[in-house]
Amino acid sequence: MVKKNSTSDVSDRILDVARDLFIKNGYTGTSVRDIAAASGTNVAHINYYFESKYNLFEIIFDEAFDILFKRVSATLTSDMPFYDMVEAWITTYYEILSEYPQIPIFILNEVNQSPDTLIKKLVERNPLAIFTRLSERMAEEVKKGTIKDIPVIDLGLNILSLCVFPFMFKGLAIRIADRSETEYNEILAEHKKRVIDLIFSGLKP
Repeated sequence: MVKKNSTSDVSDRILDVARDLFIKNGYTGTSVRDIAAASGTNVAHINYYFESKYNLFEIIFDEAFDILFKRVSATLTSDMPFYDMVEAWITTYYEILSEYPQIPIFILNEVNQSPDTLIKKLVERNPLAIFTRLSERMAEEVKKGTIKDIPVIDLGLNILSLCVFPFMFKGLAIRIADRSETEYNEILAEHKKRVIDLIFSGLKP
């Protein structure tokens, strides 16, 4: 098990550096030796505090996933006007995934390699409560005549796919389109506006 009780400067430094490298180079593009060199430590330190690169990445993923989940949960259970809530929901993905772009890739890896672990992570965060609240909000809006009567799962899948895929595709898109990261980020900013417009168009009666 990872030695989570350690509060040494060494372990904190390793975490900080690993977070930056994973975001910049991805999981497979970052080696334990890269982390050791950048943090001014050695492989033995990383093995002592975290046992493996995977455990180190999982700590960072859990941190990022918690931030994302709490932001989405706070948005979807808020009392803000429905369309404002949907826009804030979409914006949350773009903000958090810009800071932690490896979240979607890690989730895909978990789906393929350790689905039970991923399911446990999700269940622990009680997604049913969020789903139930969103269903209630949508039912209320349907009665008001402000949105179409569409399945809540469809809305969730549409938003997830439209928001998450551009970040999964980012590395490949930059190479194929020969764009800089700054240019691609500008494209993402415009894409977010189009996603909001598209989702609103699909909701309006």
